Amino acid sequence: MRPLYDFVIHLDKRYDNELKHGGLSLVRDHRWDDFEDRISYGTIKAIPAKYDTPAAIGDTLVFHHHVNQQPDKYGMGDDHYMVTFDPETRSCQAIAVIKPSGEIITLANWVLLDAPPAKKKEASSESGLFLGYAEKDTTNTEGVVRAKNMFITDVNIGDTVGFRNNADYRVRLPEPHGEVFRMHIDDIYYVVE
Repeated sequence: MRPLYDFVIHLDKRYDNELKHGGLSLVRDHRWDDFEDRISYGTIKAIPAKYDTPAAIGDTLVFHHHVNQQPDKYGMGDDHYMVTFDPETRSCQAIAVIKPSGEIITLANWVLLDAPPAKKKEASSESGLFLGYAEKDTTNTEGVVRAKNMFITDVNIGDTVGFRNNADYRVRLPEPHGEVFRMHIDDIYYVVE
């Protein structure tokens, strides 16, 4: 199969929500917080015929969380999913390719920045009832670029950049890559010189 506009990926499971301890296994209901446990990467099984990308069959594709959260729309059966690729629009769901060497190349207008460790602060009522997590700290609006981009040449790996408030969307990559912030290039305001 060679799709015209899309990637096809294989995704063993949509959520990493199984906790193991000794011989016990507990599966957490992802509906409580489906962002926490979602898996947003899979093995590429087909690449779009219309576009020249750095991706190859067998590479890992990092994709937008809508693919994971809407299996009725993007699922193709047998744990295969369609991931849209259009380098000219913001609706491109293919974010990055991870080569077997570990090199990460972002696609279209996506950028990945190093993400500091997440800090969750629990919010509670006066009586101690858990109300969820407090809003994130939005004072950090600078980050370091993690991956090169297939088109963008004026922002490079290691550059410190300033970005639009709330553009820092946290994504977990496969090990050993950890977590990154993903955003569009037009969310970046400046490169620190």
